[in-house]
Amino acid sequence: MNMKSADTAGKSKLLQAASKMGAKPFIILFLVLLFLIPLNLVKSLIRDREYYRNEAVESILLPKGGEPVLEGFVTALPYTVTTEKKLSDGSVERTEKIRYMIAVPESWALRADVSPEYLTRGIFEVPVFSCSAVSEGSFAPAAYGYRNVSESDILWDQALLLLGVSNKKNLTSLPVVTANGTDLETALIAPEGVSPFSHTVFYRLPDDAARSGFAFTCDASVQGGGSLSAVPMAADNRFTVTSDWPTPGFSGGWLPTERHVSDGGFSAEWRIAGLSTVFPERWLSDAPHPVSSAESVRAGFVTPVDNYQKTMRSVKYAVLFLLIPFLTIFIFELFTGVRIHPVQYCLIGTADVVFYLLLLSVSEHVPFASTYWISSAAVCLLTLFYAASIFKKVKWGALFAGVQLVSYVFLFGTLQTEDYALLIGSLGLFCIVVLLMILTHKVDWYASSDNPELFR
Repeated sequence: MNMKSADTAGKSKLLQAASKMGAKPFIILFLVLLFLIPLNLVKSLIRDREYYRNEAVESILLPKGGEPVLEGFVTALPYTVTTEKKLSDGSVERTEKIRYMIAVPESWALRADVSPEYLTRGIFEVPVFSCSAVSEGSFAPAAYGYRNVSESDILWDQALLLLGVSNKKNLTSLPVVTANGTDLETALIAPEGVSPFSHTVFYRLPDDAARSGFAFTCDASVQGGGSLSAVPMAADNRFTVTSDWPTPGFSGGWLPTERHVSDGGFSAEWRIAGLSTVFPERWLSDAPHPVSSAESVRAGFVTPVDNYQKTMRSVKYAVLFLLIPFLTIFIFELFTGVRIHPVQYCLIGTADVVFYLLLLSVSEHVPFASTYWISSAAVCLLTLFYAASIFKKVKWGALFAGVQLVSYVFLFGTLQTEDYALLIGSLGLFCIVVLLMILTHKVDWYASSDNPELFR
């Protein structure tokens, strides 16, 4: 009996201590966890709006051929292959097949001048461009001894020059191609299984050009959006891209050897030796080298981080910025003695969640920075009047709105420095913990609820 009495007395003391501490901190923690539900709904809404935006982008880029890739030039030199088959009656059946010898240029110089513009679909603006792509280069004389191909087997009058692109929709007109200064005509027949390109324009070559080598030019008008790419197929490649687009992005298998970027646009130049590519100087058509899987150089016409990405990044810090106002109100309770109902906490938390909805919806029509400060000002004014009302003094409302404003300024700075966002966020959270410890280090958390002197 004595042991039972001691155990009951111990439990009673624990219950009394818990009641003295109060349940408010646990209610605040529960509310923070509860608000994760609407925050996840906001994230889903952001993803939905991104999906609608991407649909609008695709609906504009699809008719323009998407992101153009200039896959290059090759020559296709046909030759006959004779096979003999001995029949049962002792006679010999001879069969002739046409195969092609594929050769890459000795040199290829591409100059692309890109003019971007915006097209609108609903509320979304999509960057697209038109491009003047001028190519110059040369091919060596046909190496008909390659793989023991006899000169007598070559069909010189059927030699072809192939121009490769990722999508023929990218070409707004038929490219004008010359060989040794002579305009080339498109071929009426496009042999199957010869071209290494995704899509090909076939041109007929003069006999003397294929036999002795030739210099070529190509003037093409290209459209598309997102990026412009080129595949370095020649033994010596030199690509130059210029545009008045101020925010380019360079990627692919090679970065520019020279670049100049300013608010007025950019220029970039690549110099690539054929030794660093996957293409041999020549190959036979029965051993294809698909260009679509080869590395390319890429000049991207990048839109700076859009409103959806920035809003999503801001929502990632939402729990912290829910915790700050809740803890601020709780500290105010300790200092003022005014009891705040959990419903009032919920209303303040709802205002913080609505901030992200305002950020998402208004930024679709107004630049993100302006939207951010408009939404921040709206929420701060709302919480100023509400906190002043529940604490019966304007100074507490102003102080609470000030804390909100400082947290929004901190968040905006974090969003602008993506590379240091984790560091800034960690330091900010540490400073908040330090501040809470300083403000509450004299609080007697075991003071009874009827004892107004919480600070010892």
